[in-house]
Amino acid sequence: MNLRHSSAAGWVTFLFLVLGSPALADPLFESLVPLEVSLSGPFNQIRRERDKAKGYEGTLDTGEDSFDIELRVRGNKRLDSDVCSRPPLRIEFEPKAIKETLYAHQKSLKLVVQCKATAAYRDYLRAEFLVYRMFNLLTPLSYNVRWLKVSYFDEKGKVRQEPAFFIERKSRLAKRNNLKTTKVGRIHRSALEPDSSALVGLFQYMVSNADYSVVASADDSCCHNAKILTGEDSRYRPIIYDFDSSGLVNASYATPNAAIGIKRITQRLYRGYCAHNSQLNEARRQVLSMREALLDVLRTDTVLRERAIKQRVKYFTQSLDMIADDKVWQEKVLDACRG
Repeated sequence: MNLRHSSAAGWVTFLFLVLGSPALADPLFESLVPLEVSLSGPFNQIRRERDKAKGYEGTLDTGEDSFDIELRVRGNKRLDSDVCSRPPLRIEFEPKAIKETLYAHQKSLKLVVQCKATAAYRDYLRAEFLVYRMFNLLTPLSYNVRWLKVSYFDEKGKVRQEPAFFIERKSRLAKRNNLKTTKVGRIHRSALEPDSSALVGLFQYMVSNADYSVVASADDSCCHNAKILTGEDSRYRPIIYDFDSSGLVNASYATPNAAIGIKRITQRLYRGYCAHNSQLNEARRQVLSMREALLDVLRTDTVLRERAIKQRVKYFTQSLDMIADDKVWQEKVLDACRG
């Protein structure tokens, strides 16, 4: 059997599932139209200090509303000044101020910023945004994102204009999926919900992202570049994020993990668990049925440079062709599973 030419039928249904119940949808993430906002704050100081424990006063102006906000730095690798000249940010709102506005329910939002002021880094940012959008097509258990055109006003009155994107709050993602957030330490793979975990493992393989764990992190908490939600069945559902170390993004600062045998960031390595192999066939069918819709996210993009689009379309097409081939599927995915 060769699934290379599976039908794209059903992608509208999946997209509807992503948006979830209209009653739970947040207006900030209902549209794909880029937002234009202005951010004012002590960005030079923030860039120098990179202090996670410190909050910085600022304002966010939408053209219709202006909010007093608190700016905080976040992240790990991208917080390092040797990696990124501009650290990732978190914007914290006063809940009463945003009530009945586009930002309702968004008490705190992650802002993924352009790491450095070059066209290549804009491509990295946009490619990561598109990875989120691709995963949105496959499952509602994924973070919604919103592209931004930002004017940054620093403490000296200087302005720079760069793109960025917001990431949905974990609590809002949980609510629209009728799940609960949870804080847990290291968990055993047997506690993972198998369907969602199989899809996560397959998608991470296809975008070549080994920089994650759905059971633990370096400090024995759960998890690395994944959050955990739980349902009435008490099973843990992994929600993945941070795709800048993936081969599909192919950022120049991303480094391969030699400890697990990866020599290049674009080298695909399946990191899913053997216990979920029986669920993988459905995940495979689902991904291949969405082949054209997934590729269209990349092919029709209007922000990536033409060469960047071609490179990423070629890479993901190879991933789709690989999992459609029964021999490759058996060798590189099913037989490559972990314990």
